[in-house]
Amino acid sequence: MSSRSSEQVHSRWFDIIAFLSLTDTEVLAKSGRYDRMLAYAMVFRQLVTFAFTFMLFAYGVSLFVGTTGAVIAGLVFAMTLFFLDQAIIGSDWALRNPFKGGLPIRTLLGLVPRILYSLIIAYGLATLAEISLQADAIDEQIQKDVAQNNQEYFSRMQAYEEELDTAVVLTEQRIQDTVAEIQSLREEQTTLKVNDKEYDQQTIANSVDNQQSIVNKVIVARDSATTELTVLNERLVQTRKDYDFWFNEALLERTGQDGRAPTEGPKYRRAVATYTDLTEQIPLIQSNIDSVEARLLEINAELDQETLVLNDLQQIQNTLDGKEQVMSENQTALVLLQQQLQQSQIELTQQIDNKQTQLAEYKQKLQADGLFYEQKTGVLSRFLALKSLHADPELGQAALMFSYLLKIFFVAIELMPVIIKLFFSPFSFYSLRMYRKMQEALLVEKLRLEELERAYMSKSGRKEPVMSSRPDDDYEGKVLA
Repeated sequence: MSSRSSEQVHSRWFDIIAFLSLTDTEVLAKSGRYDRMLAYAMVFRQLVTFAFTFMLFAYGVSLFVGTTGAVIAGLVFAMTLFFLDQAIIGSDWALRNPFKGGLPIRTLLGLVPRILYSLIIAYGLATLAEISLQADAIDEQIQKDVAQNNQEYFSRMQAYEEELDTAVVLTEQRIQDTVAEIQSLREEQTTLKVNDKEYDQQTIANSVDNQQSIVNKVIVARDSATTELTVLNERLVQTRKDYDFWFNEALLERTGQDGRAPTEGPKYRRAVATYTDLTEQIPLIQSNIDSVEARLLEINAELDQETLVLNDLQQIQNTLDGKEQVMSENQTALVLLQQQLQQSQIELTQQIDNKQTQLAEYKQKLQADGLFYEQKTGVLSRFLALKSLHADPELGQAALMFSYLLKIFFVAIELMPVIIKLFFSPFSFYSLRMYRKMQEALLVEKLRLEELERAYMSKSGRKEPVMSSRPDDDYEGKVLA
């Protein structure tokens, strides 16, 4: 039963936990379950801290180097912090002396390096975490700084590029005009070939004559309608004048405004009958005018349509008449335009190459003059961009508050084990046993030293001891403290 218990206590898992927590295997085995659970909790916290530190540092470094380099750097950094944290955890039992009341001043002074170390680690991790978490904002700030610092550089480059683009734009416009002219000649050649296949010269000539006669008839009809409309308009005007005349005559005869006595005699009756007849004629004449105008509109529309057909036929006739010469001239022009286009394209390519060369030379000149601010993404650049982000009038307050909260979080993670051990956790049996083991070792070594002193004194014949009878009082006090 005892051997079984011994194997269970000193199992490989138990030895690994003792190694990771830097605890004495024998002392921890003799302690209770509570002390072993504390050791397990310490190791678990170490592993969680290691994983968190590794992922955080690897992600932060991945912003500057490749994945392999980031993993290696994160692993080395996390292992370094792991062993430092292991050393601190392994000495937790010495924070408080169970054989002395309170905390000695030397112990408190001994905590100062640990606290400073924790603050440095916490600040570094918090800064790295902030750079990682604020990566997008930092990149935007870096680009903003680069754009602001390179304003003069970009303005000079743009002005110089516009100056070089003058010749390039002219050549491009010449190429576009040449391409449009070539397309127009090709379309004309296609039209000539289609007309040559679809139409005969004699047939087209007859069609032109026939269409010309149709157009002439429509013109005669238009002239006739125009003349009729003119006559009707003159008649309408004269009828209205006659109406006004006889209406006034009737009015003068009846009212006596002409100086004679009012009467409704034969003259009055004749005037009334005349303007009454004219009143009936005016709507008829107006109706005839409207009818002639409508007919004239139809004749004009027909004339436009027939004229368009005539023009198309005449164009085909003209094309067929000189098609051989036109096609030959067009083919010659196409060859010349193709040569001109190739030459212009070669010239454009050379101009673009010269432009790029001159731009590169001018860019090097501006860089040599110190006008170009290169975008850098190193650790220092990102840290300076983070400081600029803190000073930003819009986002600075929120970014600074986030930075403070992150630093407080990491400081709390680093200092919490020491604070809990000093002020909140009960004293464990493991610590009591370790102090007792240390005390026993000190007493044993002191007895051995005294025996060596006595042996030395007896051999040398000296009566007084070479050193004090309690040489390790101060040393013991230091250890116990």
